[in-house]
Parts: sequence; C-alpha cells; structure tokens
Amino acid sequence: MTRRGCLAAMIAMGLGPAVSAPLAVAGTPAPSIEIGVIHAQHTDGSAFIDPRLREIGQHLRDEPFVRYNVYRLLDHTRLPLEHGKPVALGLINGRTLKVTLVESKGSGVDRRYKMRAEIAEPHQEAFLKLLEVTAGVDEPFFVGGQSYDAGTLFLELVLRP
Repeated sequence: MTRRGCLAAMIAMGLGPAVSAPLAVAGTPAPSIEIGVIHAQHTDGSAFIDPRLREIGQHLRDEPFVRYNVYRLLDHTRLPLEHGKPVALGLINGRTLKVTLVESKGSGVDRRYKMRAEIAEPHQEAFLKLLEVTAGVDEPFFVGGQSYDAGTLFLELVLRP
C-alpha cells in the first residue's frame, strides 16, 4: 500500500455519545489532548489486544483495523492545549506529531473543537502535511498509516476536559 493509500486509512469517528464538557465561560481552560500510540500487526498467531486499549474493540470490524489481529499500546500521554499554540510529541519512529487547537464553537454538549494535526520527519517533507478535524470532548479520532516494525502505527487522539 502506498503512503497516500495508508493516509486514506485515517478515520474520524466517535465512540458513541460524547461526554459533555462544562459550559463555556470566560476563562474556561482549553481541553487537553490525550494521545495513544498503537502498534497494529497482522500475524499468523493468535489475536492479542493490549488490555489498556479498552475501547478499540468496537472498531476492529471497520477498515483499516480489520486488517490486523495484534494491537499494542506503545505510548500514552496527555498534553495541555492552548488556542493557536502547537504541542508536539516525539513518536517512536523518529517523526514528530504536532497538534494545534484552532477554535472552539458552541457550549455544553454541542461544544466542538477544531484541531490541526501534522506529522513531520526531520530533514524531510512532512509525512502528513496537515489534517484538520473537528471533534467534541471524549470523541476519539485516529490517524494511521505509518509503517513501523512489521506493522502500522495508529495514533488515537482524544480531547479531554
């Protein structure tokens, strides 16, 4: 599969009803971003899902997850977000993920956040130049397609209050 084809594996989906964020008021802090780095592989052996990946099971019947039978959580971190200021996370494959909170709209259960994500590799053209996603609190979205150690890396990004 080509790099562009793998990028097509990016999925933006919710995990059921979003948990509502507090009502927006002046001075309310921006949410944080929780990032899980998942290594997916297809093996001839039995299936394995890292027990820390409690919620991924509901996605395993969907593309591109259906292609794999082994899922391991390699890294998990939470970073504070500020409007317009990118936060960066070094990935296990040497690339860097940058996430920027662009704007927020609505309030209560209707509050949505627009974010930009990009994945860069030192001294090379960006692997993922720019992805814009709008999501609510506790609605994960996945970015996938990076080859790693006989498998693929998926990044699970979830806004937290």
